[in-house]
Amino acid sequence: MRVYLYAIIDSNDKIRKAIKGLEKASVYNIPYRDIGLIVSKLNGQVQDISIDRAIEHEGVVETLMEDFTLLPVRFLTLFDKEEDLLSVIKGYYSDFIENLDRLRNKIEFGIKVIWPGNTIRERIMNNYPKDDYPASISGDSPGKDFIKARFKRYKITKGFEDEAERCIAVIDNLFSLSVTEKRLERLKSENLLLNAYYLVEKERQDDFRRSFEQLKSSFNDFKYLFSGPWPPYNFIIPKVI
Repeated sequence: MRVYLYAIIDSNDKIRKAIKGLEKASVYNIPYRDIGLIVSKLNGQVQDISIDRAIEHEGVVETLMEDFTLLPVRFLTLFDKEEDLLSVIKGYYSDFIENLDRLRNKIEFGIKVIWPGNTIRERIMNNYPKDDYPASISGDSPGKDFIKARFKRYKITKGFEDEAERCIAVIDNLFSLSVTEKRLERLKSENLLLNAYYLVEKERQDDFRRSFEQLKSSFNDFKYLFSGPWPPYNFIIPKVI
């Protein structure tokens, strides 16, 4: 029997709820000092790495989130025996404590913002002045024509990125009063304007949701993917397990 780890929590008490994990095994807490290691027993290797197993793992973590501050662990984190798990925990105990203190009573939300990037780039191209070139490349020649084309692409790309940054700043500012930390991934593709992760105090989540509703009305030609609340997957520093 191997030990499957789901999360690290801010309690060394027994789990009061009856929680079932992978293979319907009972979930329990291995106490270590003032924290707990949430595990279940597993027969051998995980042969079937399926979406169902990932959902079972996430279900355990979300159930624990209702009662504890926790550090979620990567899917399919296995140890041969409890002693092996404890030896790892001992080496990183101070990191776990720092993270638990920083993330206490906080949850994560995710927002993806899809904008009409192709249309915006085309608009910038259509509005680009024909003669907007430095004096040093004025005139006609094959070499200057090549440089002009490169310069035009640069200016259009710069205008596109500037417009993206302007929109991202407005969007992010809407959430500034209700978040404690954030991670912003800008322009992951032409049309994916923003992929954002926000850390929010539990008592401020209604404020965060209202800010999102305001965002939708401010940019009603954009599309949005809103997710959460989640455990703080993207705010653990460092990710040691």
